[in-house]
Amino acid sequence: MPADAARADRPRLQRTRRIVESVWVRVFVTVALLGVVASRIDWARLGTRLRHGHPLDFVVAVALVLASLVVGIWRWRRLLIDAGVVLPVSRLVRVYAIAIFSGTFLPTTVGGDVTRTLLIARRGPTLTRVSMSVLVDRAGGLVGMIGIAWIAFAAKPASVPANAQAFLTWATVAIALASGVALVAVLRGSALIRRVTPERMRATLRHSRALIRSYVTDPALLVVVLVSSLAFQALVALQLVFLGRAIDVHLPFATAAVALALVTIVTLIPVSIGGFGVREGTYVILLGAASIGATDATLISLLSVAALFLASLPGAFFLAHSGLAPALHEVA
Repeated sequence: MPADAARADRPRLQRTRRIVESVWVRVFVTVALLGVVASRIDWARLGTRLRHGHPLDFVVAVALVLASLVVGIWRWRRLLIDAGVVLPVSRLVRVYAIAIFSGTFLPTTVGGDVTRTLLIARRGPTLTRVSMSVLVDRAGGLVGMIGIAWIAFAAKPASVPANAQAFLTWATVAIALASGVALVAVLRGSALIRRVTPERMRATLRHSRALIRSYVTDPALLVVVLVSSLAFQALVALQLVFLGRAIDVHLPFATAAVALALVTIVTLIPVSIGGFGVREGTYVILLGAASIGATDATLISLLSVAALFLASLPGAFFLAHSGLAPALHEVA
């Protein structure tokens, strides 16, 4: 009977999953959340901030985003090379740019990480190696994000509200525990994982474990990933500081770094399009605790999206010009 009940519930679970992952559901959630945020905005104040803003600071913010993307491309290229996947820099830039633009601004259910994986290879061992490089790249970025938040907090703890400190602590502990368990499971290849993995996928699992083991046992590579990840997140946090300056809002670097980490973690929950609504609401809560009003916090959030949009326009050009052809096939 339990097995029959499980089979009976499977269609219901599949329907629920399809609803949750539906683009239209995400659009609805996005509009609803933005509506809640909009209800807290002083539109007259927002207009005044924009009219009397400092465009040069916004230009600097866009330049900082571009610099962070360059660092991200360089980090991922090193991981790809160690995975035996070598691409010309121009094609790697194309893949990364399209992934950033499509994953952030297009209403799809396919994230940027999946996009950049499939833009290099679609099948076979190469797909496995590229997928693992993206996974480790993402993990390195997460470590750098948490790391720069703690470094900034240690340098100026008074700038970070107590609730943000607590949130950052719990998030760090949860991420560390989850990462540790996942890493041990992958590297040791527990019997449970082998039992639940279909026979046809066991070779892929072995290749994935071998590549991750080669990554984590290469000290030079780990240093490169860590330093580049810290630099990436520092540039993005500094961008927020300049966006604040662009609208005459003083945003300390420590506050920006911690808020960036927590907002990024929250927006990893795939309930809206590109994190819109979730991001703005989280910024309002976190920066509000730092005595920055809802209008200014929302404006900083939206300006960060605008800066990313401008920095990712090359991705839109590449997408329109060359489409989604796998870059590895182009090389071959």
